[in-house]
Amino acid sequence: QPGVLGVGFGSPNCTSSPIGYIGTPAVFNFFRPSGPNPSFAGPNAVDYSGLVALAKLAGFPTGYGVPVPWSDVEQQESSGASRYSGLTVTVSKQFSQEFEFQSSWTWSHAEDNSTDLSTLLDPQNNLYPNLEWGNSTFDQRHRWVTSAIFASPYRGKQHGFLKQLLDNSYAAPIVELGTGRPYTVITGSDYNLNFSSNTDRPSVVPAGTPGSVTDPYIPNVSFSVPTTCAAGIPQSAQSPFGQTIPIRPYGCDGNLGRNTFYTPGYFNVDLRLDKKFYVTESANIEVIADAFNLFNRFNVLAVNLLCNPIGGACSAGEPSAAFSPREFQFGLKFNF
Repeated sequence: QPGVLGVGFGSPNCTSSPIGYIGTPAVFNFFRPSGPNPSFAGPNAVDYSGLVALAKLAGFPTGYGVPVPWSDVEQQESSGASRYSGLTVTVSKQFSQEFEFQSSWTWSHAEDNSTDLSTLLDPQNNLYPNLEWGNSTFDQRHRWVTSAIFASPYRGKQHGFLKQLLDNSYAAPIVELGTGRPYTVITGSDYNLNFSSNTDRPSVVPAGTPGSVTDPYIPNVSFSVPTTCAAGIPQSAQSPFGQTIPIRPYGCDGNLGRNTFYTPGYFNVDLRLDKKFYVTESANIEVIADAFNLFNRFNVLAVNLLCNPIGGACSAGEPSAAFSPREFQFGLKFNF
């Protein structure tokens, strides 16, 4: 069909055997890739049924219902639901004998269907926004923070090098441990035909499923193209060359939930060292040294979200940003 569909060959001048078809994108994938564009079913082309027949011949999507030759219509509303459950246990010791500390552990579970305006607000399926219910973006199941102050027992002029070194000084560490925060795996391809690739999620399938892929950063999980499809969507087509051509499942949703996987855990130690050097009884020079992330641990701040089973581009969970590395801060005070 001139200007619409042609036979493809693997060598110049069409000297090899046919290997497939080449279609004009404006005809077969102009507005939505669910089927041919009915705007081209005019005097210079073929009627719409003819376009569907050509699409079927080539193994292209043929549509699954009413063609949509226009953009999307969006409804925006300020609505949402959330639920928080938590338990906090705190143990503290008031300052005595040059020592105090406070330790707090929190277990919590935050759930919602849209965390805030900085996250993706569109559901995967606009007909079923309730399916977006899942872990909140800020959900953190466990968090333990311990802080303490260790003061030197030595005051004033002391005999001995070690006592002179430690007199009028203190150390204050802060230790924090926490589990990771959730993230949503997306395909990066508009499978559900809502003019956005930000909400399309893959499906989780049994290991070894044909066409599935694995992710090196999410062990023991296999992903496939979306499998929750509207009735009548073909999954494959037979070409005239005897090939079974898989059809990209446009109009389909993934069975993977929102915010299903978690980033690695968090561990951090901050430390302050402080010592005073007395010039007179009422005046002193205070030297302060602060260390943030003392052990220079790599704490993951954000990860890659993309896993598209077509083409095997699946690296969701790969760290893409980190919290601050080790930093030092020094201060000098004159107190009088």
